[in-house]
Amino acid sequence: MNQIARTFILVGLVIIILLALHFLPRINVGQTELRRVSILSDVLPDLYDQEDVLDPIPEVPDAPAPAYPSVPEAPAPPSAPEGATIDPAHEQTPTLAQADPTLITAPTTSSAQHPSSPDSASKAIVAPSGAEGGAGASGAGAAGTILDYSQGQAGGMYHFYQALSKSRALGRPVRVAYYGDSFIEGDIFTADLRELLQDQFGGNGVGWVDCASQVHGFRTTVSHNFSGINEYEVVKRPFSAQNQGIAQRYFTASEGARINYRGAKVRRHLQQWDRAIFYLRSDGGLRLRTTLNGDTTVVDTVSGAPRLQAIERHAGYAPGDSLKRRRSMNSVSYTVQGIGSGTLLYGVALEGVSGVSVDNFSMRGSAGNSIANIPLATMQQFAALRPYDLIVVHFGLNVANSKQTNYSGYTKNMGQAIAHLRQAYPQASILVVGMPDRDQRGSSGLHTMRGVEQLVAYQQIMASDQRVSFFNLFQAMGGRDSMKGLVERGMANKDYTHINFKGGRHLARFLYDALMAGYHSYGF
Repeated sequence: MNQIARTFILVGLVIIILLALHFLPRINVGQTELRRVSILSDVLPDLYDQEDVLDPIPEVPDAPAPAYPSVPEAPAPPSAPEGATIDPAHEQTPTLAQADPTLITAPTTSSAQHPSSPDSASKAIVAPSGAEGGAGASGAGAAGTILDYSQGQAGGMYHFYQALSKSRALGRPVRVAYYGDSFIEGDIFTADLRELLQDQFGGNGVGWVDCASQVHGFRTTVSHNFSGINEYEVVKRPFSAQNQGIAQRYFTASEGARINYRGAKVRRHLQQWDRAIFYLRSDGGLRLRTTLNGDTTVVDTVSGAPRLQAIERHAGYAPGDSLKRRRSMNSVSYTVQGIGSGTLLYGVALEGVSGVSVDNFSMRGSAGNSIANIPLATMQQFAALRPYDLIVVHFGLNVANSKQTNYSGYTKNMGQAIAHLRQAYPQASILVVGMPDRDQRGSSGLHTMRGVEQLVAYQQIMASDQRVSFFNLFQAMGGRDSMKGLVERGMANKDYTHINFKGGRHLARFLYDALMAGYHSYGF
């Protein structure tokens, strides 16, 4: 059989399977109805009139009044100490600059293979079994502003705003964890939010990057390539919930696996950064060979430990620099060798030593509630080694559908995910960003999909119930039919669901302005 005939047969089989799936009865998971398969959904009008779209929207809570924190600022969390170093010969176990008996270092030895970089500082730190994370609260009202339902309690926006006010003297970056679905995939939206925050408060680097990624060629904010790495993520099988890290992924490596990162010029502050931090777990230990800026190579022997470890590197001095001036990093490459049992890799953070760092945790196809399944011990270990000041939760594209207007079951589950985050990061500010507009073709043309406005309302109710903050992106971007407007302006794809990089730049400004309005409302 020739290749053309095989192609037609394969296409025919796919069409037959999709038609068979279309006639399956509707399936519900809890109170959420799964979407029906339709191979012509993008071209056929929906079987409802435009009048039906205007379903009742749940009554949302009133805008809260501004509230100052009623509790004193908590002491600094037991984060990974910034001062752990090894001697110029790279042969001494790192020493901690913090007298916390529960925080222990992983026994490591390092051997520099480039004598010109005696200050390539390294530390391999093991998280304690329990951890804490920050302090805070805030408030606002109306479209385009942040509604803070914490009323002065921990978890509100005040902690993040206070951290921003100390961004150049905090001793570490002010960190933002941004969880989302395919709307932010490839660093869309978050790239511009990061740039705006770093413009204002300092900082450099792209933040968290997974060890491997299916969209590494699409993500323009970092040059990333790898070999010998196997990826596991929560929306695919096989997957072990117990092995996952903070980004809901984990990676295994074959002997000699390589991971390379290089700075990018597409946004400001991304071409260079101050340090790279590798997060991993290995029961049996491993050797990590790190090459910095292409001219300095250091090998760390990391002893086994049954918990999260962080191996940090600075670029040291430029070869031949007699003044011993610290330099920035524009590339870092890792080779994994001597891999012991139980070795799991998570990701690398490319960031500054101060300013702001924004981590993109996108997960295509996710509804967000699977965050609740990240093991609490894992979250607490990340909280100790990588404390966050603001955690953003931005989902909805994989939840809203034209056949459903009641999302109470979904937001109940999502509320459990938020409570899980608060347990691991008890003082961090938490912000729920409502889903954006999503348009769909109906009998009267392209309009906002039925169910979108209801889901946004349920998300706001959930934020109020959880005593965290809420930003209505749907209203900020223009409300009904605004996605269609973005498509017409070349800012979104013709699926009328996803924005492009131009649209990300446009929409990120709304959230940034809302954050700055809240920040200045406290007199910072």
